[in-house]
Amino acid sequence: MEAAEEFRASQADFEERYTTLAERDDLTEDQQQLLSEMTAEHEEAKSTGEEVITAMEAGDEERANQKMDELDSVYTELEEDTTAFEEDADAKMEASVASAATTTNNSHMMIIGLTIAAFVAAIVIGLFVAGRITTPIKQLSAASQAMSEGDLSAEVDDHLEDDELGRMSDSFQQMQANLRSVFDEIDTFSSNLATGDDALQTRDRRTDFPGTYGDIMTNLDNGATEMVGGFEEIRTASQNLKDGNLEKDIDTDRPGNYGEILIAFDDGMRALSGSFGEIATASEDLKNGHLDQNIDTNYPGRFGSVLSDLEDGVSQLNESVEQVQSIADDVAASSEDVASSSEEIEQASEQVAESVEEISHGADTQSENLQEVAGEMNEMSATVEEIASSAEEVTATASTAVERGETGREYASDATEEIQAIESQADEAAEQVQTLDEKMDQIGEVVEMITDIAEQTNMLALNASIEAARAGEAGEGFGVVANEIKSLAEEAAQATGEIEQRIEEVQATTADTVDGMQQMSERVQRGSETIEDAIEMFDEIADAVQEAESGIQEIGDATDDQAASSEEVVAMVDEVSSVSQQTAAEASNVSAATEEQTASLSEASENIQQLSGLAEELHDQVSDFDTGSGAGAAIDATTGSPTTADGGTPYLILRVGGQVAVERSENMGSRIGRDGTASASNTSPMPSAVKGEVSSISGSPPHVEEVRDTRSETTRGIDSLADRHVVWIDSETIPGDP
Repeated sequence: MEAAEEFRASQADFEERYTTLAERDDLTEDQQQLLSEMTAEHEEAKSTGEEVITAMEAGDEERANQKMDELDSVYTELEEDTTAFEEDADAKMEASVASAATTTNNSHMMIIGLTIAAFVAAIVIGLFVAGRITTPIKQLSAASQAMSEGDLSAEVDDHLEDDELGRMSDSFQQMQANLRSVFDEIDTFSSNLATGDDALQTRDRRTDFPGTYGDIMTNLDNGATEMVGGFEEIRTASQNLKDGNLEKDIDTDRPGNYGEILIAFDDGMRALSGSFGEIATASEDLKNGHLDQNIDTNYPGRFGSVLSDLEDGVSQLNESVEQVQSIADDVAASSEDVASSSEEIEQASEQVAESVEEISHGADTQSENLQEVAGEMNEMSATVEEIASSAEEVTATASTAVERGETGREYASDATEEIQAIESQADEAAEQVQTLDEKMDQIGEVVEMITDIAEQTNMLALNASIEAARAGEAGEGFGVVANEIKSLAEEAAQATGEIEQRIEEVQATTADTVDGMQQMSERVQRGSETIEDAIEMFDEIADAVQEAESGIQEIGDATDDQAASSEEVVAMVDEVSSVSQQTAAEASNVSAATEEQTASLSEASENIQQLSGLAEELHDQVSDFDTGSGAGAAIDATTGSPTTADGGTPYLILRVGGQVAVERSENMGSRIGRDGTASASNTSPMPSAVKGEVSSISGSPPHVEEVRDTRSETTRGIDSLADRHVVWIDSETIPGDP
């Protein structure tokens, strides 16, 4: 302030003058006393004046006025002392040089008076100027303080004068208006940003501000545009996730972190889409029984590890099912062989029974004839020729009995060998069934591992749902995906549950098969023992018949002596009659034993048929799984007909109306595996000769005549198939036209 500077300048001038007076040595004691008082008063005036200046600068007019009053009082005292000092000086000067002293004192007093007047005038002018500039400066100061505290509502009055203070006030008001507009735009943007309002996308932000203000708002608008674009891409991707649409591309052409975030999000979406595609394909294949799968596990983190575990589990399940299918085929073939052998043994047993019946009938006839001979011998009314004729008939009958006995023994020996073969094959079948049960246990372990993977996937889905819930609305898409993962895990668990149920059914079937094999083995053992007893009886019959033949021969030789030895002849006839009765009794025992053996063989045959049915049922249960390891039908690229991997005819052939019922399918080529084999089951349409109900082959109603099985070179009627269900069987090449 100019008044303050003038006040301090006048104070400095007074001190300089005081120093000049104090250095003089011609001052009287009264003058020195006055000079000291003037000095004290000067210091008091100086201090009071500084307080006035401070109060004026602070805008405290009341205090400034109070100090001005005090300053006036001090100046009054100072003026009185000055006057007294002048009077004393004048008196002294009058005593020395009246005229010179008067002139000097007057001049001196004039100078002092002018100095004091100038000092007072300066103070008055300073107070006036301070009053003019204090109010605007106070307003500017208050507004600046409010702006520093974030309050832009403080008002500044207009300054009418076109001076520095007016220009400063106008500039401050313009700056305040620009700041208000900029901060209003920033406040609106930050509010929309905090609430996620759609106005972020639609509202136009002002950028027409001068200088740095415009640059700031332009950068803010550009950043908001990029951010809104990035958020829009994320919102679209999240909606696609929510709708289960993982194939949409994300526009990642954004600067800086916006682009990096979108690129990372797009990479995650692609990995998620790919892994879900692999899991969905694997689950669908498992549901349809397709086990020959190649799962792409080249995905980061948990995606790859889960897919690797799933691929390992499906691979182990595939290997186990292949072994089960092979064992089931072997059991079916062995069952058919055993059934064929059982039929042959049953036929041999029936022939043995017929021979025994003939022997028993011959023995009865022989007994009746011998009784007649005894009667005739008692009467002695028969001639020697009649006795000779009867003897020849008895001899022929005995020879027939011997031959029939030898034949029966041979049949019994053959039956023993066949029963031993049945017993050996039954043991092999039991071992294969036991091996099958062990393989089913291994499949159960693989199924448990798949169940664990499903539970782990379910847990990952739960964690993803939790993270999606934490992410709020932005995580809704991930929540839907987590639910889809959970649904897929539940479907996989359900599929493994169905597999476990099938395994339990197969294990129950194999247990029944083992029991049936054991019962059949026991009955075959009893049949073997019965046949051995029959052989012993045949030996006894043969010995008895040979003895009868010898007796009859003696009767023929003794015909010439009959007249002389009638009593001896009667005795021999009685002996022959007794032997015949014994023969008939033994033949009856053999017949009963043969019938028991036949019944045992029939029961064994029924058990074998049951085993064959169980084997076919087992084959049907595992045939739904496509392992891709067989040599099934392919499609000849030239003829379009089904062929095997080496170009042969399919293994299982259906004949309908004398024609081979192998239908052509345009989609067959899509089921050719990487190893050249055909899949046993597929969701695509396939020939009815591959898999399907017989009724779907041709005709209305269809007539299926036979099914040819070239592995065992047998032809079976369609009614002999379990549930009239035709299943494709992988096999070797069939030479020629079937």
